[in-house]
Amino acid sequence: MTTIGVLGTGGIAVTLATMFARAGHEVRLGRATTARGAPGATGVTSGSCEEVVARSSTVIPAFLGVQGAVQQLRPWRAGLRGKILVDITNPFTGGHVDFVGPWAVGGTEDLAAAFPEARLVGAFKNVWWETFDGSPDPAAPDIRVISDDAGAKNAFLRLCATTPFTYTDAGGLDQARRVERMALSGVGQTGLSAA
Repeated sequence: MTTIGVLGTGGIAVTLATMFARAGHEVRLGRATTARGAPGATGVTSGSCEEVVARSSTVIPAFLGVQGAVQQLRPWRAGLRGKILVDITNPFTGGHVDFVGPWAVGGTEDLAAAFPEARLVGAFKNVWWETFDGSPDPAAPDIRVISDDAGAKNAFLRLCATTPFTYTDAGGLDQARRVERMALSGVGQTGLSAA
């Protein structure tokens, strides 16, 4: 069985962990302490981030921004080798009104450069995180999934198949900048971004 590890204890992390647990997956939530259980995350076990990375085949870090994710993940670089690493970040400025960095570079590309041993997949970047909190909105757009690793992308799409949302193969990591900017376009979206 594939184990999905979600790193973080904020609303985004708990919401994604709960969604995958409801879809029938084994899910672990990585937290700063080793206390058992996670508020609001039914069917999810928890442990330290180090333990969750070691025991999961797919890792979803729910940290603020790409640079935040890079810094937080550095201690577990060796543990990420060969694993699917799902980037949900968007390079928003404060207030979510613009993007940090040049148009030509997407956040997932930055994470791929920082962790070349991991199998990078970008997902949940074109929708607001509230999309996953509660019943699916029929008007919600398809979730775009990107990766240069076709095997990793297909494996992640299979994991998502039992969730109540629609996923679309949106190409390689060179599409990150386009997919990330879909969230800020406001088309069919409300609230805050996935990262």
